[in-house]
Amino acid sequence: MECLLFLFRHGETDWNRAGRLQGHTDTPLNATGLAQAQALAERLRPHRLDAVMSSDLARAWTTARIVAEGLGVPLISEPGLREANIGEAEGLYWPEVKSRFGETLTERWFTHDDAAFPGGETGLETRWRGLAALRRFVAAQPYRRRVDPWCHGAAADEARFAARQPTRQDAQYGALYIEISGGRRLPGGPHGGTDRLTSNIDIS
Repeated sequence: MECLLFLFRHGETDWNRAGRLQGHTDTPLNATGLAQAQALAERLRPHRLDAVMSSDLARAWTTARIVAEGLGVPLISEPGLREANIGEAEGLYWPEVKSRFGETLTERWFTHDDAAFPGGETGLETRWRGLAALRRFVAAQPYRRRVDPWCHGAAADEARFAARQPTRQDAQYGALYIEISGGRRLPGGPHGGTDRLTSNIDIS
């Protein structure tokens, strides 16, 4: 079965602008983020999406709702698409994170391995959770072939990493096999951006 995924990060929040780590903290979109979502709905119109699925956190859900309403397609909540749980690093600014937890751990956290901030998830745990969420969706709704999942920065990075370099653990988890195809950024810088993913999905 094939499913074309348009993977998005939510629009901008005040914490994004300030450089604070959000994790599972439920921050709302700011005015820029709302405008990004509205603009993106128009850019997506020619792609004839069948559905939009989203993390249940407000910044992703609001972005996805604006797009889904603009396109007239169903919106489905999927908590598995939440941002990484970053534990004690939540709410901190990056310089504070490096000062409190050290440069080594902070850099390792970006390498998609088993590093985690105290009380938080590893990159692998975030990836497996997100891929399993996409797999559940496709298994439950196989008639939807062009899907727009809305998630978060680290969660989207993990999906892109799995797309380019699926690991043995990913395969054992029975998640997704994704091939990047012509990824491009839509307006709004790092927020409201998209990668176009062509996905071969094993749901056996």
